[in-house]
Amino acid sequence: MTAKRKLLLVLFAGAIVLAGGAFAWKNGKPGGNGPTGAAAPRPAERTIELIGAELHTIKPRGLVDVVRFTGTTQPIDQTIVKARVAGRLSEVLVREGDRVTKGQVLARFETNELQARVNERQSAVDAARADARWTARDLGDKETLAKRNIVSQSALDAARATAENKASMVSVGEAQLEIAQRNLADTEVKAPFDGVVGERIANQGESIPIDGKILALLDTSRVEVAAQMPAADVVRLKIDQPAAVQLEGFGDREFKGRITRISPTAQAGSRSIPVYVEITDRHDALRGGLFATGTVTVAEKGHALAVPAIAMRKDDDGPYVLAVENGALARKPVGPVRTWSRGELVEVKGLESGMTVVAAPLPGLKAGQQVKVLEAR
Repeated sequence: MTAKRKLLLVLFAGAIVLAGGAFAWKNGKPGGNGPTGAAAPRPAERTIELIGAELHTIKPRGLVDVVRFTGTTQPIDQTIVKARVAGRLSEVLVREGDRVTKGQVLARFETNELQARVNERQSAVDAARADARWTARDLGDKETLAKRNIVSQSALDAARATAENKASMVSVGEAQLEIAQRNLADTEVKAPFDGVVGERIANQGESIPIDGKILALLDTSRVEVAAQMPAADVVRLKIDQPAAVQLEGFGDREFKGRITRISPTAQAGSRSIPVYVEITDRHDALRGGLFATGTVTVAEKGHALAVPAIAMRKDDDGPYVLAVENGALARKPVGPVRTWSRGELVEVKGLESGMTVVAAPLPGLKAGQQVKVLEAR
């Protein structure tokens, strides 16, 4: 046998050995398809760990639905005190922040010209009255003579017309005198109501026209909050609903209030609706321009079952919650009644008091999973 032939036999035998080893390894490896291979055990399902903050225990409670608002305080009664006569101010008796009472003199005008006009009108009235008395006496005389046929009818009619004319002149003069006297009285500018001077607009020595601005007067004993609210909230409000108000500068103090006015139209641009809440609690420090926040209770219900809105889930079978029962999650169908607390709570039916449900955004949870509630440390 030649050397070349021997080499070929050795290589052929080695190939057979390698092929047999590969076949044996394939049929004997774990999980193989051979008769001796066994199926690998499935890993145990992992237990879900939950903390107390992710759970909610259902119990009867009172439910409240509120509407919140923000705004600025303003006096209900405020006015600009204006001049009723034209003239020069001789004095302004008050300044910003001064408290005044109704009828108190706030300012005075110079009275020389108006007093002279009153004197002139008084003299004109006196003259008209004298003429009226003379013509009335003359009419009486002519009526007596006319009865004796001494005076003609035309003379009597002329005397009667003159007397009536002079009497009407008296009435005109008296009306003009009354106007002059009223103008003289208006030189004293008086407070129309009790309040506080908000702004002093005119000063002593200034010439003021009719309806010229002199002072801004505010009644801070009655203050309201002017709030801009969305239409979705306004439709739940009504006049005389009570409100709770907190004001800038008063800490945690809560003032009582009530809704007094709701605007019939929305503001252009913002589409918000003005709502006015009067503060019924009186306080000497109340003033305009304070930032205010408040709430109005629009619905209440006692002894109801509710879950956080985030606990509600939904599938093809309808709404449900995941309850923790015997260390596992269970699907509990629910019937939603209505939402409360601006959508944060959902009143439900079909659940029992004392039931613990998942109240966290955990989308991967499903019924049947094992859970473990971790104790808070």
